Amino acid sequence: MTRRGRASWFVTRAALGALAALLAAAPAGAVVPSAEAVRREIARTNVQAGRSQPLVLEVVVVGEAGEPTASGRAVLDPGGPARLLLTLADGRREFHERTVAGYSATRDDVRVERALPLLAPVALLQARTESEVAAALAGVGGEPERVDLGMAGGTDCWVLGGRDPGPFDSNGRPSYWFDQDARRPVRIDEAAGVRFRFGPPAKHAPAIFFPAWYTVEAPGWPRWRVEVRSVTTGNAAAPP
Repeated sequence: MTRRGRASWFVTRAALGALAALLAAAPAGAVVPSAEAVRREIARTNVQAGRSQPLVLEVVVVGEAGEPTASGRAVLDPGGPARLLLTLADGRREFHERTVAGYSATRDDVRVERALPLLAPVALLQARTESEVAAALAGVGGEPERVDLGMAGGTDCWVLGGRDPGPFDSNGRPSYWFDQDARRPVRIDEAAGVRFRFGPPAKHAPAIFFPAWYTVEAPGWPRWRVEVRSVTTGNAAAPP
């Protein structure tokens, strides 16, 4: 072997050794699991948290300045529609409904053409099986077969549906951000810049764990916060 060949061999060997050391030092959390495994873990967590059943939520909507602007009740049906009936501070009533067909809202029985989606895509928090998680993500325009890593709320997340390169807060891909360590929902990004960020889970009797609050962010709107005051099991077919 020539002197030049020996030198190249030593450089290549050193590079491979450095790469091996880097991989060995990488944290376990840096490994990206398959999308199927993430969907399966999300479904398992939903069932374990008691969310994969018909639920009734008592909520208060809080404005950007911290003032209550509405209160009401949401009825959530796993695999079915989610409905929210609110009484506004001025006495008017709003009805929000999220189905596989889309999102709609009325105010005093008149359709609201441009409505802020105050009802989060809770199907992702209630899906009972891996296939239901896939369907729920597809329902908000996401890609169930894609998963990336990201950080939101100071936690490392699996991002089901993938994310755009660059700053995490500028992601424009519909996706579900799921805390790798605490196994809880952190964030859902929808199309057109609509984002939902979830607070830590609160326990409700007998054993239902649901985010204590979530915020709604959308271009052209102030940030709103929906505080979940109580969660009980209920009849999903009943009106809110």
